[in-house]
Amino acid sequence: MTEKKSLNSLIIHPDIEPGVIDNAMITRCILEYGPTEEAGRLFAEEGVHLDEAPIVRLEFQNILRIDHLWMLKSLRKLTLAHNLIEKIENLEQLTGLNELDLSFNKIERIDNLEELTNLEILTLFHNRIRKLENMDTLEKLMVFSIGDNLIEDYKEMAYLRRFRKLRSVSFKGNPCCDDPMTNQFLKSALTRVTYLDYKLITEEEREAGVALFRGILRKLDDADEKSEKARIAKEEYDARVEFYAMSFVEYLSGPELIESMFEKDPDGALLLQVGGELLGFFEQYKEQYVETMAGLVEFAQGAYNTRQNEIKLFKDLVDTALEESVRNSKVVVEEYEAKKKPLVDQMNEIITKVTTKQATIEQIEPTIIDAGEAFNDLIYDLWKKLMTIEMTLYERCEESRVQFSVNMTEMITKLLEISRNAFGAWREHEGMWSMRQFESLSKLLGNKVMLGDAPPELFEVMMDRDAMMNLVAQSSDNHMRFIDAREDLLTTRANKWRDDLVQGTNDNEVKRNRDRITEIYYFIDNQREEWTDMQMNMTETVDPETAALLADEF
Repeated sequence: MTEKKSLNSLIIHPDIEPGVIDNAMITRCILEYGPTEEAGRLFAEEGVHLDEAPIVRLEFQNILRIDHLWMLKSLRKLTLAHNLIEKIENLEQLTGLNELDLSFNKIERIDNLEELTNLEILTLFHNRIRKLENMDTLEKLMVFSIGDNLIEDYKEMAYLRRFRKLRSVSFKGNPCCDDPMTNQFLKSALTRVTYLDYKLITEEEREAGVALFRGILRKLDDADEKSEKARIAKEEYDARVEFYAMSFVEYLSGPELIESMFEKDPDGALLLQVGGELLGFFEQYKEQYVETMAGLVEFAQGAYNTRQNEIKLFKDLVDTALEESVRNSKVVVEEYEAKKKPLVDQMNEIITKVTTKQATIEQIEPTIIDAGEAFNDLIYDLWKKLMTIEMTLYERCEESRVQFSVNMTEMITKLLEISRNAFGAWREHEGMWSMRQFESLSKLLGNKVMLGDAPPELFEVMMDRDAMMNLVAQSSDNHMRFIDAREDLLTTRANKWRDDLVQGTNDNEVKRNRDRITEIYYFIDNQREEWTDMQMNMTETVDPETAALLADEF
């Protein structure tokens, strides 16, 4: 019998050298699959900007390893089908990716997709995958192809029940598909999936599967219910953390942070294993910490709401000033247009007289000069009024920005003052805990009976007074560094938020002011050009001598 060859080995010529993803390959493939004919020629002439490419197809390139794709910042669809890829990797920076095609490769494991949270279509057809895993973060997944792989147990597909938006699954071609029960299980277990192997699942088919797998489905439903409750609880917890983070006090509400402090302190965790009254002191320490931080958290939340109100008030003031400026500018422009119209009409009459030879250049010259001077006066008056409106607006905004900066600084300063008091109290609680810990441990020092079943390393420490004292001191030092780091984090973030906010408002106003001034000058220049064009139209209708005279005047 002849050896069965994979589809990849038939498509990709074995003599071709392995491909390496680089700029040249990406550019070549973009051009190859890009626009054709005249549009393609223009596309090539403009050059390929890799950071702007939304779609890249690197097919039939004998690629062994996924790499060098970090520069594709705008990528939405990536095709790496028909290559020799063995591992999913180096995709973590393509966070905007919506569609990924890795079909017809040699991938053995689903991995390294955690950062692709916007992925909606994932194609892994014809690989060597045996297990569905490591896809939990792909919450937006809608279409999934895992056909022609090496999945032997159809119950493996129950993993897909977690994807709430999944609607289409391709599974045909896996070893377990030889079992006639496979399709029935998939149709009944994947309740949100509408299409299986590109065929619509009917209600009759789904109900028939439910009758066959009632016991398994009940267990899956129970597990899903627990997972859903856990998911909702996590979302609520994350929402609270996010809200607290905006107040700079995340994880300060409740005992989580102090418990984390002990988890990161092996010395303290070891000493806690003594148990007894030490655990009681530890619970008191936690209660004191929670009570102290509750005051800080409550104040920080109120301060956050106050800051948001101040920001809204500032934006309302600026928006009101901008609206008033726009209204005043419109009035000025309308007045200008009304005054300009008689001058334009007058110039048109002059042009008509010159064109029809009703008057000579000597006769109309004083009128032309007067009209030009009147227009120059009018355009200067327009510029002066528009610039005055803009400068008035800028000064008003400047006053608001200065006051806004002062208010924000006062609010953050007050928050940091409350924070210093809270963290100072925490340090006092830590000092009291350390003293109580030492006193409690001293009672057990050298007492083998009281130590009971203590771990060997703890037993050894409790036989040596100096070793015990050193361990208590080290633990306290670790805790103090932990407390200092958390206070520094709050202070740094609060100050940075204030600085970024104030600087951002200043930068935005400076940019707006510059853009507005540029707009005014552009409008003035445009008006001058229109007036000049009228004069040029007149010079085209007279003899060169007259045109030269007009040019001298204007």
